[in-house]
Amino acid sequence: MSLPWFIASTLFLLLFISAIYDRNALKKVSYTRYFSAKAVYAGEQVEMVEEIMNKKLLPLPWLRLESSIARGLEFGSQENLGISSGEISQNHVSLFFLRSYRHIKRRHNVICRERGLFLLETATMTTGDLFGMSRKSKTFPLQLELLVYPGLLQFHELPLPVHSWLGELPVKRWIVEDPFLTAGTREYSAGDSLASINWKATARTGSMQVHQKDYTADSRLVICLNVEISDSMWRTVTDVERIELGIRYAATVAEYAISHGIETRLLSNGRLDGGGARDPVDTWPISHAEEFLGMLARLNLDRTLPMSRLMEIEAEKAEGDTDYLIITCHRGAELQYAAAALSFMGNGVEWLDIPEEGGVAL
Repeated sequence: MSLPWFIASTLFLLLFISAIYDRNALKKVSYTRYFSAKAVYAGEQVEMVEEIMNKKLLPLPWLRLESSIARGLEFGSQENLGISSGEISQNHVSLFFLRSYRHIKRRHNVICRERGLFLLETATMTTGDLFGMSRKSKTFPLQLELLVYPGLLQFHELPLPVHSWLGELPVKRWIVEDPFLTAGTREYSAGDSLASINWKATARTGSMQVHQKDYTADSRLVICLNVEISDSMWRTVTDVERIELGIRYAATVAEYAISHGIETRLLSNGRLDGGGARDPVDTWPISHAEEFLGMLARLNLDRTLPMSRLMEIEAEKAEGDTDYLIITCHRGAELQYAAAALSFMGNGVEWLDIPEEGGVAL
């Protein structure tokens, strides 16, 4: 065989292989990715699992998977895995060989360093022939999310004035009779209202009987989380770590209150990720700690309104008999005025100051 013929035959073969890969490389190739848990606490570890299947005879001599993941998730070192970090996100790249009719499951250990809502929307797969003459890419939609709750503090780590106040909240649930709840009857005693007499029970027993009122289980707590560093702050938070400490305060208080049967609302001048709108956060009363922590996980430190204005709006619609806990870095004059308006209407108002780094809360 002459050299020109050998070169021509080799070139033809390479072009033929390239054409096959160009048409079929990513056919019958599937990809899925998921986390071992839907929600974890900051500082905990979760497993990210990738599954790739090549359901055809044609092998893939090289396969590159690339996706963008927000910072805050730390991947452990692993063979054939490269990670490059930017200011906002990190690029996650895997490179490997995929044989015919092969199913690969890869597990990545991920440490959740920061709270937040982490979205993995797409992954891009690129492959081709061994000689690099053909290259095909395909983007797989994932719509995968991971909620990382703020880390909880120990009860004794909360600033001291809050300890006794929190301890009183569950007690307050049982010291007021609810006129709409009846727990049976009892004998009449001095001071009972005539309107409380149960005439049927009186006729049946032959002695004066009155309705036995039950005690209310409706105690309301509103956690007001202020993302402002000072009363003169504009939109951008300049001390993120300090506000993140405030979020941990809110998470710890909410977990304690809800575990003691107290429905809890979140009111904040931040906004929620994943909603699209720039509205402040005002939730319905929440009776499950995971739901409240999920709201805090999604909280974006982007100020929507001055906290004083948000609390003025709250005072305009407040009905009284509600406990408000204001978690804040400052006690500006306008904020104190709005808090006083809530207190004047018969609500309980307490402050939880977020200390500066190395400082002590008031």
